[in-house]
Amino acid sequence: MSKIYPVIMAGGSGTRLWPVSRAHHPKQFQKMLGERSMFQETVLRVRGAAGNHEFAPPSVIGGERFAELISTQLAEIGVTPARIILEPFGKNTAAVAAMAAAVPDEEDALVLLLPSDHFISEPQAFRDAVGAAADTAEEGYLTTFGIAARTPETGYGYIHQGEEIAPQTYAFRAFKEKPELEVAKQYVADGGYTWNAGIFLFPAQTMAEELAEHAGAIQSRTLAAMETGTRVGDAVVLDPEAFALVDEDSIDYAVMENTRRGAVYGPLECGWSDIGSWSAIADLSEEDTLGDVIDVDTEDCYLRSDGQTLLAVVGVKDLLVVAHDGAVLIAPKDRAQDVKTIVNTLKAGKRQDRL
Repeated sequence: MSKIYPVIMAGGSGTRLWPVSRAHHPKQFQKMLGERSMFQETVLRVRGAAGNHEFAPPSVIGGERFAELISTQLAEIGVTPARIILEPFGKNTAAVAAMAAAVPDEEDALVLLLPSDHFISEPQAFRDAVGAAADTAEEGYLTTFGIAARTPETGYGYIHQGEEIAPQTYAFRAFKEKPELEVAKQYVADGGYTWNAGIFLFPAQTMAEELAEHAGAIQSRTLAAMETGTRVGDAVVLDPEAFALVDEDSIDYAVMENTRRGAVYGPLECGWSDIGSWSAIADLSEEDTLGDVIDVDTEDCYLRSDGQTLLAVVGVKDLLVVAHDGAVLIAPKDRAQDVKTIVNTLKAGKRQDRL
């Protein structure tokens, strides 16, 4: 079996899941659903076989401030990583792609670059899809994964697919940013659009070549920061002075919108969710209440306490109520996406103690 090298991105902040997701302990390291963190579930999802391919030990790219969380949570599930690369600050995903392409020793090796904060209810279906997409990616395609767009979501980007080049794999025409509702409705009605899952599968050499052509400065400066980085325990911390010179850009803008070697596999059917809001957590959770909660005469609510605070709720409906680490969130379910405005308000008020 040929190998696929998973590279897991673990640097996000997850502001829409405040107050559980905080700057020092964001959502990917929290037990949002189940007994393991989302980061741990992601690591375990990319082990074993993927069709005719086999996963190599994972590498992790994350924020320097999460170094202890990454090491501890890997140890808890008995996984030894191939590499841990720590960023002193974030520079978006184009720089991450440059690091990921440098992970394997073999130039023709396949890299699976994926976020650590997604929920997938059918991990075997995900592995099967990665294996199927790998057969095409090996031919030199930068392959992304599209999720079936069944509803007009405005919180996701979209991929406009073109002609079929292999079973369930298409050339792509364009990436579309998060649309207005009426535009999203048009995408769903068209049928040629999928949600952008932000998961990429590519030959390391192909990504390196495309970065060199379309984002050469980002690539060269990122690699320079890796080369002059400092080893701390089992991780490498990028040189902050060198990394500060790297421009911020996404892999979508820097590479995928410009390459002629792009493809989209889809629709990916694996019970995927990006867990982007408390309403998504409520929809996926097996229980409507969690922790120390008294629930009296409520309807269609999600009530969650960290166990340190008694949460008593009477006679309400369609609410999200979350108590965690000295803070309480109360919001209608249909306003779940607005939680990030609370975080912005806290930042503006310099309430670092609550962020």
